[in-house]
Amino acid sequence: MTLSHEILAQRVRESIAAAGLTQQELAEAVGISPSALSRALAGKRNFKSLEIALIADHLGVSVEDLLESETASGSEAKIAARAQEGASPAIRTAIDRADLLLRHDRLLTDLGAPADGGFMDVTIPEGAPHEQGEGLARALRDRMGLGFDDLPAELNAFASLLEQKLGVNVAFESFQEGLDGLCVSRDAFRLILVSSRVAATRQRYTLAHELGHLVAGDSQDIKVDENVWGVKTPMETRANAFAAAFLMPAETLRETVREEGICDASVAKLLGRLRVSLDALSFRLHNIGAVNAEGRDRIRAMSSNAIYLRAGRASDLQARNDRRVPMPLLSRSMKSFVHGDIGVRPLADLVGMDPGELLEELSPPSKVASNAASEEMIPVL
Repeated sequence: MTLSHEILAQRVRESIAAAGLTQQELAEAVGISPSALSRALAGKRNFKSLEIALIADHLGVSVEDLLESETASGSEAKIAARAQEGASPAIRTAIDRADLLLRHDRLLTDLGAPADGGFMDVTIPEGAPHEQGEGLARALRDRMGLGFDDLPAELNAFASLLEQKLGVNVAFESFQEGLDGLCVSRDAFRLILVSSRVAATRQRYTLAHELGHLVAGDSQDIKVDENVWGVKTPMETRANAFAAAFLMPAETLRETVREEGICDASVAKLLGRLRVSLDALSFRLHNIGAVNAEGRDRIRAMSSNAIYLRAGRASDLQARNDRRVPMPLLSRSMKSFVHGDIGVRPLADLVGMDPGELLEELSPPSKVASNAASEEMIPVL
């Protein structure tokens, strides 16, 4: 439900009082005529988007707080409830970040820029949880037009593929130890948040694991995974099976084993192509029947130079502690900023920058500065 003008006016009046200002002082500070502000607060005219941004900035509140939907408090309360006292700092920080992104999505939605609802839903097949996960992965790959093709090797490219094909928002943050990832779905907005503190192969597996939760509909509120391999509930088993099948299609593995067998070179080749861990690959090969238990354990014990120097190893090592902002959400925000619907502060909160620095970065160079720079480039003859 869209925020009513009466509720918005009430929130602005309360924020003015909390800041210890008069309506006259606020109007002068943000460049609005006192009569225009008075009419808006009395419900005789609508606030303009830029006015809301200026008012929020001067009063020290967020635009999201002023424009929060009247029906949104329930979902926010559910999210906050997951960060109970005693939860690890990583979980609390991650939920705070997810909360900010959800609030930002709601702000843009209320301003007429909703999320793209292009998520490709697939039906959960019958069977045990691991069979459901396998079936979901195959169905989603088919819907995305991937077949058995390898997924993009680099994490950012993998995330971009999911955003472009599915409309999922993917973020990476360097959280403290104690969290692998989380996902949440609200209306058309779907978010996956992955900790980049761990190895790139684990980040990749976590991203696929959280996608499995979204595809299965496990995250209508919020789903937090402290350890994607540590819980054996049916829901987690299904998400793990989905991740393994989505990242490592059985057909790809069987073809490699059939043509090249199992040796240091073939295993290193698969690790370079699929960008998974040695453990994940060995268990997947065993689970699809490509190797027996003895072969699985032999693969897990491999430590040759071919394994250590596999393709992509260097870039994987550099992927730790990376930060990535969800591109669909950022794109919506930039359009709203350019159109004057939001100020710089919500955009700065999204990208994690100081508002002043971001505004300076987004502002075009002054004419004087441009002329001076041009003159400096003219050679002296």
